[in-house]
Amino acid sequence: MRINFFTTIINKLPLRIVLIVPFVFQIFGTVGLVGYLSFKNGQKAVNNLANQLIAETTDRIEENLDNYLTIPENINYSNAAAVKLGILNPDNLDQIQQFFWQQIQIFSQASDVMITTENKDFLAIARSNDNLILRIYSKSTAGIQYNYLLDEEGQKVKVIASHTYDPHNDPQGNPWYLATKKAGKSIWKSVVSVSEGHNNPIVMLANLMPFYDRENNFGGVVGSTFYLSQMGDFLEALDIGKTGEAYIIDSQGFLIATSTGETPFHKQVKSDKIQNIDPKKRRKKALNSENLLTKNSAKFIQNQFADFKKITNYEKLIFRLNNQRYFLQIKPIQSERELNWLVVIAIPESDFMAEINVNNRNTILLSILTLLIAIVLGIITARWITQPILKLNQAAKSMGQGQWHQQTKLQSDRCDEVGELAQSFKRMATELQASFETLEQRVEERTIELIESNQQLVVAKQKAEVANQAKSSFIANMSHELRTPLNAILGFSQIMMRSQTLSPEEKENTTIINKSGNYLLTLINNILDLSKIEAGKMTLNAKTFDFYSLLNELEDLLHITAENKGLALIFDHQDDVPRYIYTDETKLRQVLINLINNGIKFTSQGGVSVTVASKILPENGGKKAANATIVFEVRDTGSGIAEDEMSKLFEAFAQTETGKNSQEGTGLGLPISRKFVNLMGGDITVKSKVGIGTTFRFDIQVDLVNQEDIETQEHPHHVIALKPNQPRYKILIVDDRPTNRLLLIKLLQPLGFELKEAENGKQAIEIWSEWQPHLIWMDMRMPVMDGYEATQIIKGTTKGNATAIIALTASVLEEQKAIILSAGCDDFVRKPFRESIIFETMKKHLGVEYIYEQETPAQTPSELASLTAEDLQAMPTEWLEELYDATKALDDDLSLELIEQIPVEQSLLAEKLTNLVNDFQFKTIRQLIESL
Repeated sequence: MRINFFTTIINKLPLRIVLIVPFVFQIFGTVGLVGYLSFKNGQKAVNNLANQLIAETTDRIEENLDNYLTIPENINYSNAAAVKLGILNPDNLDQIQQFFWQQIQIFSQASDVMITTENKDFLAIARSNDNLILRIYSKSTAGIQYNYLLDEEGQKVKVIASHTYDPHNDPQGNPWYLATKKAGKSIWKSVVSVSEGHNNPIVMLANLMPFYDRENNFGGVVGSTFYLSQMGDFLEALDIGKTGEAYIIDSQGFLIATSTGETPFHKQVKSDKIQNIDPKKRRKKALNSENLLTKNSAKFIQNQFADFKKITNYEKLIFRLNNQRYFLQIKPIQSERELNWLVVIAIPESDFMAEINVNNRNTILLSILTLLIAIVLGIITARWITQPILKLNQAAKSMGQGQWHQQTKLQSDRCDEVGELAQSFKRMATELQASFETLEQRVEERTIELIESNQQLVVAKQKAEVANQAKSSFIANMSHELRTPLNAILGFSQIMMRSQTLSPEEKENTTIINKSGNYLLTLINNILDLSKIEAGKMTLNAKTFDFYSLLNELEDLLHITAENKGLALIFDHQDDVPRYIYTDETKLRQVLINLINNGIKFTSQGGVSVTVASKILPENGGKKAANATIVFEVRDTGSGIAEDEMSKLFEAFAQTETGKNSQEGTGLGLPISRKFVNLMGGDITVKSKVGIGTTFRFDIQVDLVNQEDIETQEHPHHVIALKPNQPRYKILIVDDRPTNRLLLIKLLQPLGFELKEAENGKQAIEIWSEWQPHLIWMDMRMPVMDGYEATQIIKGTTKGNATAIIALTASVLEEQKAIILSAGCDDFVRKPFRESIIFETMKKHLGVEYIYEQETPAQTPSELASLTAEDLQAMPTEWLEELYDATKALDDDLSLELIEQIPVEQSLLAEKLTNLVNDFQFKTIRQLIESL
């Protein structure tokens, strides 16, 4: 009842009140909301600005800190490598002194470079103010460390200090030397420098690294340090708001550096020298800082987390100090170096609020003024609007009573929207009257047209069904009447082509018959396929198969065609594309061949790329295999397709202008391809630009299957042994995965190859240097040292050119093949590989000959013993140089002419060389000549 009461009252209110009151409330609400949002946005802006400033400052600190820490590491890596390579002799302290003196001048940020050996020899070059100090300890110093002032040439000037010293026990109880030796890797430690004397100890951060000789025997420790004050200087130079501060602490709360200029360690000198040089006694905790903000923020962090070690994520906090809010952010850094430092930045809120408070007051004042002006304007506007509307209301009532010619009584000078509305009322009255008179007649006409249209549709449907039945009958007759005689024509023409009694002209004619018959058969098959599709008789013949093998087969099939035209053919599939799928392999192969062949046919330069991606769908209703959508893109850089020809691209027997000019094809490839793709649950689209190229994109639906569902067939020419009278080939297998190495061992070992294995590039170089294998199977991605670096090192030597290196890689990108070959590899094989590829590749590079299954040595001709370097020593040097140049140029004619110059008594050598040249084994000949 109350709702009805209020509704009745509102309905009785004048239009002027209805317009003014809501308008005022809206303006009031808007102004209030603007003021509230202004206040909230001001606070949000402060928070965002503070967080942004702190985040940018943190990133700058982290970046600069990483630069500082990288310098000592690079110095140590360089020095350790120099020792291992024999560039530096750790026993030659004079050489090391000159080397370190030059090094510390190059790296201005480093404050100390040192080395300590297992023999307790110790040498360091340290900065002290503007001078360089040499600190040296050896057997010759009789247990005393001497500090020398060095001149501008790095020569000793005078002794400035001396004291007893044990480099293996510094500091006592926690020596850095033993810690580094035990770790066996690069470590970071805080150390105390007394380069300026025991009365002025300075805490530094040191990077320490063990070094080894060429036999990987531990030789000692190299190190490099820098002053913590360097980081403090950087922090002090940062602009952190007006009064903000930043400092760095470790996981135990010890100060590393601050932006306040405070020294991060105790300067007080104690009488006990051992305590003076102990880092734990010298370092200062943030909780004991002399700076009020640093000290209190550290206490707040400790209260929040109980232990600094528990802070593992980026933290944003707010705390109060002296009734003032501070933004506090903590970010862990350098965890990869096991330093576990925390960057802490604190900025008072007052640094940002002053200007924002002024803006808020101005916004509120402007909002109030706007409210007052809006209310006055609302009253005037409401009165101006309501008066003409009342007159229009009266005119509308007259029209409702059927008075179509009733004129509105408005002022004649009214030309605004309300005036236009009055004129519209007048026109509407006239049009409505005419519409009512003709509406019934039009409805009757439309009804009659609809009935006639439905009758025409029924007739068309009946005709279509008759035509479909006729097409089905035509398909059945064509399949029998045309293919039967063609089978005889093609069969007999093939028999005649193998006949030895035909004349050349008859053979040529027979070949023409065979080719024409094949062309006609292809055309008929395409027509029948298209007809079957349109008649709804084409079905999928799905089966399980290896999708990767299909792609590799297509690449091998079409690669030569592309190369003959000077084009690049690139196959690329994403890692998540399923390998074993269930769909119609034959139709998928035909679609891909059609599209790729078209790309090659209409491309004169550039190439064709095939990209494959997939979308795995979740399992449905407990089925064994999930579904997937496989997406293909075939892109070429050919002549492109004109816009006006795109509409007829998939029409049967229709060809573009480019296709007609090529005088190839029937115009059925693309229509059939589209129908096949539709059958496999997808669709095909095309994008093209004239002069740039064309991209065909299609997708299909497949089921995922397991590898055991694939029926595999053994290769009919399985390798079972090596032919006799061959060298015992030494093969090195390099792969970081034991299963990969075992696969090749199981494949090669039964045949009699001599095998060794390595798990990284470093081991491979060591085994190659001692064992000299004939061939190396090199995996390209390995820890410690990858295959690229190992190959470059081996091929960078003279004897390395006599070893064939074959890359094993899982990449299928054509660009990757170029990178691998440029690194020095002689060839490359993709994973997963077939065993036949392995054997054929070894045959290609070593000349290995095999005995295949169902083949015995008795079935092969008698073989000669392999050619050796000793056989070639009987020939003159000049003749060998000419033969080497001929084989290097792959000139078989010149090579055979040189072989004819071999004396009769060396006929066996001539026969061996002739066989190698006929088999194009030029590399074998070159390698034998190089070994002389």
